[in-house]
Amino acid sequence: MENDIEQARASNMEEDKAISPNNGKDFDVGSASGIEMVTNQKIEREKATDILEKLDSEEKQMSFKRNGSECCIYSVPKPLRNVNGKAYSPLLISIGPLNRQNTRPEAMEKEKLKYFKKLTERVGMDKKKIIDILISIENQEERLRHCYSEKFESIESRDFVEMILLDAVFIIQFLLESKDHDNGPENFEPRMTFDIREDLMLLENQLPFFIIQEIYDQVNPPSQDATAIPFLDLATLHFRKYTFSQGVQTSSSVKGSRHFTDLLRNLMLNGAIQRSYRVYPMKLKYSAVMLRKAGVKFQATQDKCLVNIKFEKGVLKIPQLEVDHSFERLVRNIMALEQCCYPSEAYVCSYIKFMDNLINSAEDVGLLVRKGIILNRLGDDAAVSNIINHFCENIGDSYTCFGDISEKINGHSESRFNRTTATLKLIYFPNIWRGTATIAAAILLILTFIQTIASVKSTF
Repeated sequence: MENDIEQARASNMEEDKAISPNNGKDFDVGSASGIEMVTNQKIEREKATDILEKLDSEEKQMSFKRNGSECCIYSVPKPLRNVNGKAYSPLLISIGPLNRQNTRPEAMEKEKLKYFKKLTERVGMDKKKIIDILISIENQEERLRHCYSEKFESIESRDFVEMILLDAVFIIQFLLESKDHDNGPENFEPRMTFDIREDLMLLENQLPFFIIQEIYDQVNPPSQDATAIPFLDLATLHFRKYTFSQGVQTSSSVKGSRHFTDLLRNLMLNGAIQRSYRVYPMKLKYSAVMLRKAGVKFQATQDKCLVNIKFEKGVLKIPQLEVDHSFERLVRNIMALEQCCYPSEAYVCSYIKFMDNLINSAEDVGLLVRKGIILNRLGDDAAVSNIINHFCENIGDSYTCFGDISEKINGHSESRFNRTTATLKLIYFPNIWRGTATIAAAILLILTFIQTIASVKSTF
C-alpha cells in the first residue's frame, strides 16, 4: 500500500505539470477558468491521497491488533465494562501499560521502588545482573508490546522498559513474601494484601508470564538454588484460596498460561470433560425449582472442575460452586478474556449461561444451597441470584457446550410420567410420616368402599 501511495503522489506531480481536463484539447492555463480547473483537480487528488494514507494507517493498526500469536492481554470491551466497570478496575495496584493512563497511586509506586531496592540488595545481585535484565527487556520490547491489544505509541521505549522491570519485580517479590507468610507480606496490612491479590487477576492488569519468568529465573537461578520453587508453581500457590486450584497437577494446559487471568481460567478448566461446542444449541428451559417438580434430583460432586456437569438417570450432578465477595470480579474477568481470546472455546461463559438458566430466583439458589451445590459465602440467596443473572448481559449466546445436557434435561422434565411421579413423591410421599399417613388413608378409603358395597348387597 505504501508503494501505491508513492505512485499516487508521483502521478499527482506529473498530472499537475500537464493536465488536460478537456479530453486533450488545449486551453489557456493563464486564464481564470484554467487555473481554477487545475487547482480543483489538485485538491481532489490530495484528498484522495490523504484518504489512502489514512486507510493504510488504519490497516496497519488492525494488523497490529490481529497479531494472534502474541496478543493475549486486552482492554475489556465497552459493552461488558458498561455492565459493571468496577469489576475490571484495580483497587490498589496498577500493572502494565493498559492501566498506565489511569492515575497510579503514588504510595504503591513507591512500594515498587522499595521492592526493586530489595532486589538489588539480594546476594548475587550486582549491577551487571540488573543491566542484563534491562537489556533482556529491551530486546523483547516489540514482542511485549504485541502482547497487548493497544499500541501505546505515547509510551516511549525507556519508560516502557522501566515499567515492565518495576512491575515484574513487584509481582515476584509479592508472591515470594506471600508464600512465606500466610497473611501476606509483612509490610502490607491484610486488607491491602487482599486488594493486591484481587488486582493481580484482572484482565487489563497483566504482564506476560514469559518476561516475569525470565526475570524470576535470573533472580532465582535453579542451578544455584535447589529449593527455588518454579514460577508457575509459585503463581498457582498464590491462588490456593480457590477450590479449583488446590492440589492441581501442573498439566500442559496450565503450563501454557500466558498471564494470571489465563492461569486462573486454565486452573478452573483443569481436568474438564471434552465436550462438543455447538452453534445455537438447545437451552435449558427450566429453573432448579421447576426441575425438582419434574422429578430431577440434584447432587453435588467432589469434582474440582466446575464445568464437569453431568445428567445421568434423572440426577443432575454439579461440582460445588463457592460464591464469595471475590467471585464476581474473578468470573467477569475470565469471561472477558474468553470473549476476546477464546470466542470458540468459551467454556466458562457456557458454564455461567447454564447456571443462569438454572437459577431464576432466590428460591432456586436456596434449593442448590441445601443440596450442597452452591456454597453461599454472601449469606443472601437473592444476592447470589442477582450476580449470576447479570453475568451474561452483553455476552453472545450463540455458542455453548451444554446443549446436549440441556436437551436431555428438557426431555426428562417434559415427560408426563416423570412429572406425575414427581408430584406423587413431593406431595404424598415427601417423608416417611406423610407417606405412612397417605398409605393409611388409602387403606381406610378402600375398606370404607368395600364396606359400602357389602352393605348395598345385603340390602338386596
